[in-house]
Amino acid sequence: MELKSHPMRDRIVSEMHLRRMPPLTTPCRILQVLRLVEGADREREYASLLALAERSGDQDQVFPRHGRGMIAGGPVWLWERHSEASTYTVISYAAGEPFSLEPHPPVLLDWLETAPGLVIRAVRVVVEADERRAVPAVAELDPEDLISCRKDEARLWSDFKVHDDGWGRLVLAAGGMHPADLGRLAQRVQELGNYRNLALLALPMVQERAADLDRLEAALVAVSERLTQDRDDQTLLDEISRLSAEVASLTATTAFRLGAMAAYSGIVADRLRDLDCVRIEGFQRLDDFIDRRLTPATRTCQAFSGRLDALATRLERATALLRTRIEMRVQAQNTALLHSVERTSARQLKLQHLVEGLSVVAVSYYALGLLGYGLKPLAHSYGVSPEALAALAAPVTILLVWYYLRRRVRRLEGDEARGHPPS
Repeated sequence: MELKSHPMRDRIVSEMHLRRMPPLTTPCRILQVLRLVEGADREREYASLLALAERSGDQDQVFPRHGRGMIAGGPVWLWERHSEASTYTVISYAAGEPFSLEPHPPVLLDWLETAPGLVIRAVRVVVEADERRAVPAVAELDPEDLISCRKDEARLWSDFKVHDDGWGRLVLAAGGMHPADLGRLAQRVQELGNYRNLALLALPMVQERAADLDRLEAALVAVSERLTQDRDDQTLLDEISRLSAEVASLTATTAFRLGAMAAYSGIVADRLRDLDCVRIEGFQRLDDFIDRRLTPATRTCQAFSGRLDALATRLERATALLRTRIEMRVQAQNTALLHSVERTSARQLKLQHLVEGLSVVAVSYYALGLLGYGLKPLAHSYGVSPEALAALAAPVTILLVWYYLRRRVRRLEGDEARGHPPS
């Protein structure tokens, strides 16, 4: 039976198998590097991964977003691509000096060193069978900043510092934990540190751009005060438009990092809840340490984001207020213009009535002149003077002309009222 699969089915299924740490047996040494990789370096990163897979014979284990392999049946390498970063992991199942690079093959060390991108976190992990064997590794951590807690049978230590060699350090004592569970524990702790560092990338940006936000807020307060005093609407509109453009630019340049901060800090909270470490007397717990440092940074970024959103809203209100004032002023000007037009129309109507009256006189004059030519023979026939007959016809002629012109004017006005073109 053949089933027609959705084009995204394979990608969705493979997504469920990402971020898997293999079972860890003791003793082992782990190197993990988290790099921010630009889009232009993605092809070079993938090419270096394919070259490593070819050397280890694991070409079929390399995919666009993750890959894994094994060198000569021993050390394991893992690679995973995230939205803006990539993780490189090397696991060597061997003992040796704590935090030493000797157990790891040079080819994998070279792969870690030459990979493109900027390192945001690099950690050396020592995994031992029990707490007694972990003592030499714990001794190389800073005792003043030492964090330790238990997760079921296992125990972990770290000082969360970057040491002189440029690496952070983590120690795990399995305490009889199953290798698969131990691998998942190491993975959660590493993801906790990775996402914590990615989340904290927003804090320096917020601290640097806080001065710009302060300046924009002060400028908006000054403009808002001038709205009640200054009547130069064009100048105020130009200033508000400039502030709006600067706020839009600030929002665009900080939106991604602030959004990523919220997402990463949420993942950190999930990982801390999953770990649910048990406190050891005399040591600070892992979740207390992370929360005490990450929460203030998260709230600072949230406050910056809230202030930026509030500033944009206040700018919209100021723009709306100024627009309303301009519209009211234009409306007042239009009202004055309409009154002027109304007065002009009234004068034109009076002049029109005057012209109509004069036109009655003029038309009547010419009508009587034409009528006089017909009245002269009639006057001689009845023995009446033409002037007297014309005088008798004048009122009738004027009345008829006035009636005709008045009727024509009313007809034109009726056509215009009904929306018909004048005829």
